[in-house]
Amino acid sequence: MPEELNLTPDILYRRMAKQLGERLPGTFSHLRMLPAGRVLQLPADQPHFIHSAVLVLLFPFRHKIMTCLIRRPSTMKNHAGQIAFPGGKQEKEDRDLVGTALREANEEIGLAIEEVQLLGTLTPVYVQVSNFLITPVVAWSQDLPEIRIDPSEVDEAFFIALEDLVDEEKCVEREVDTSTGKIIVPGFDINGCFIWGATAMLLAELADIYRDNAQL
Repeated sequence: MPEELNLTPDILYRRMAKQLGERLPGTFSHLRMLPAGRVLQLPADQPHFIHSAVLVLLFPFRHKIMTCLIRRPSTMKNHAGQIAFPGGKQEKEDRDLVGTALREANEEIGLAIEEVQLLGTLTPVYVQVSNFLITPVVAWSQDLPEIRIDPSEVDEAFFIALEDLVDEEKCVEREVDTSTGKIIVPGFDINGCFIWGATAMLLAELADIYRDNAQL
């Protein structure tokens, strides 16, 4: 982030927040990280799906904009060991999908939801294997969030810098084990952690928004 442009994390996040209310790259971004053989859109013959939401939390740290990801426990029935944003399926008590994302973030990583500012949403992603339609809710914290994980739902939480997402050397392909066997998938290799699937698709859109607004 060039110092001569005086592009502080606060200024950059405001630029990004403005784009959330105007236009999103959506499909263009998601296709880069779509595993082969998977569909991007909800099939017309599949009218029923599970509403879910995740929280894409942004915050400044060491002159960069960061976000928080979690690793699911290997003992979970679905998505065991996978990297994800805090989130889950919508429950009856949730007023809306924003409420779902905030509740899940509070339960899974102990986020003090009253201390974050809601910015908007990214483009929803359909996950074919679980029949989830994921709505990514974007929020901003002015301070480094205090994380307290729920070990029954989260093995670990960690931070990544958005600028790493626009580094082409970090966009790679790897072989992974899935419920349908081993497949080669695109993803992000950041700090030795391989991120793929729906999380990578959401990060790809976030990366494109970051790239658009980090340039003059």
